[in-house]
Amino acid sequence: MARIKRQRRVRCKLQCEIVQPNQRPIPARLVTLSEGGFAVITTLPLGQGESIRVVIKPDNGGPAIKVSGIVWNEAETSGIGTSSRLHRLGCIVSEPPAAYIAILDRLAPPARPEPIPVAIPVRRPESMPEAETAEADLPRSRELQPPPKREPEETLPYFRIRMKQIGGPRTRILTLRARSASHAEQLALDELARVCRDSEGWGVLHVSRVSSGGR
Repeated sequence: MARIKRQRRVRCKLQCEIVQPNQRPIPARLVTLSEGGFAVITTLPLGQGESIRVVIKPDNGGPAIKVSGIVWNEAETSGIGTSSRLHRLGCIVSEPPAAYIAILDRLAPPARPEPIPVAIPVRRPESMPEAETAEADLPRSRELQPPPKREPEETLPYFRIRMKQIGGPRTRILTLRARSASHAEQLALDELARVCRDSEGWGVLHVSRVSSGGR
């Protein structure tokens, strides 16, 4: 079964501005960054499907980076020390510029190398005295415990996963049972890879827990 390659995603705190035609730039803060999009905190309320243009100010003093995208989701968030209503905008970027990817490369943690297996010599059993051999059937003081039983699937909570075709208009919503949000995301990716031939062109946008299995 084909698996979708996970996109790199990092948390950050980069200053930026939202640029609109014939208006003054609006200050914002970039909080997440990935190969397929980003999220910003701003006072500007933009709805789903609206275009957005952001000028990112790198923290290393490099030149500003202009990125254009589409707002996919919007949510209000609380701000500390301000009376303004803040909005968290999740945005999709179909063709990120090279400077944008360079920031992601610099902020993303380095990949951990695969561990090299080391052969461990097995010690041969030593011959035991006859008296000790006769007591081999006696119960041990600490019996091995059986592995813990996995939680039955019917008791697992429901999660709703929103998926978006990268660079396209198609969307999908899956509702399934899982042990956690990350487990639900992986199950959704596996299901999409099973039913779609173009599954590599999709990405997970949002995972939320729901009270029942209803859509």
